[in-house]
Amino acid sequence: MKHFLKLITFLVITGCAVEEHLVESRLAEVESQTVNGSELKVESTIVNEEEIPIQGYQRPVPDISIHEAAAQGRIEIVKQHLAIHPEGYINTRTPSGWTPLHFAYEQGRAKMSRFLLDKGADYEAKNKLAQAPVDIRLLKRNLKNSQFALVELYTSESCSSCPPAERLTAEIRRMALAKRVNIFCVSFHVDYFDSESWSDSFSDERFSARQRAYEYKRFSGLYYTPQIIVNGKYQTLGYNRANTLNAINRSLKVPSKAAVSVRQVRKGAEVIAVNVCTLGKFKNAKLCVALVQHGIKRRITGGENKGRTLSMDNVVQEFKCVEITGPVGHEFTFDLKQATGGKRYSLNAVAFVQRTDNMEMLGAQAVRIQRQPDEKSNGYQW
Repeated sequence: MKHFLKLITFLVITGCAVEEHLVESRLAEVESQTVNGSELKVESTIVNEEEIPIQGYQRPVPDISIHEAAAQGRIEIVKQHLAIHPEGYINTRTPSGWTPLHFAYEQGRAKMSRFLLDKGADYEAKNKLAQAPVDIRLLKRNLKNSQFALVELYTSESCSSCPPAERLTAEIRRMALAKRVNIFCVSFHVDYFDSESWSDSFSDERFSARQRAYEYKRFSGLYYTPQIIVNGKYQTLGYNRANTLNAINRSLKVPSKAAVSVRQVRKGAEVIAVNVCTLGKFKNAKLCVALVQHGIKRRITGGENKGRTLSMDNVVQEFKCVEITGPVGHEFTFDLKQATGGKRYSLNAVAFVQRTDNMEMLGAQAVRIQRQPDEKSNGYQW
């Protein structure tokens, strides 16, 4: 009988050792995982823990860390950790800033993620790359469908040739939504048509400067309205349907050089916030977000379109950029009143990574802006 018990004990210990080795190997893969040449750096998740006396006896510490248990979806092990550690341990971090919830999302553990969130896990906890747990999952998903086309229209309410270009980009946007392809349209209204007596209500000198940057760095003196630029590489007359679609099709055949994720972050009622993350090998780049509005109708009272009522989509209401040197995350905030005159509908945030030397687009994504993001799921995205 004693020999039989020794045999059982040996098998149990051996089995645990093998399982722990497999878990450590898997987490080592996660720590050094390369995505488009960029490492998702996660330090060792093994935590040195001591047995803690509870109610007169010593409760053994689980054989694996809470991060490993979260990655495996082993809820009972996580419960043991929470029972013997102080309040707040559910958000304990690795040296790279990953929490157990990061690992649960990275491994696609929906049940574990819900359990951690119910127990108080911080949904917006950022690792050292400013990635929240859901950002990790979004980046992985977007890598599988990385081809994209960012269509920039440079336009003005005062330009009589621009309405056909506005209709074309609106059609492209609807087509992209219907076919679920990564085509993102943004319309920058330039200010060089404005006068003292009348000005385009959406024009901005920054948008004119952006178009001139293309002139200097890419297209050798070409700037005009309506002008369409696709992925920073191809330019054409804004109402030239064949050239525009050709540029889009060429762009969709090339994988992106950077993965991009963008999602709305819950903030105050008058603030729009999005967290944008990117992965990839690049330099001389910037991370940008354009807040765009659709379904705008305006009666024009000056310029070449005086007396006409124009319909416009993809109108850039606000635009922000930060320079980056590699994989990073950044939260962009916009004042709702300032950006849209208090309107809370038909808004999208289009995020992209762009080289600053030759203006080439490296990656892009977009998200629909809601009054309160994901109210039905208490703000959680899966």
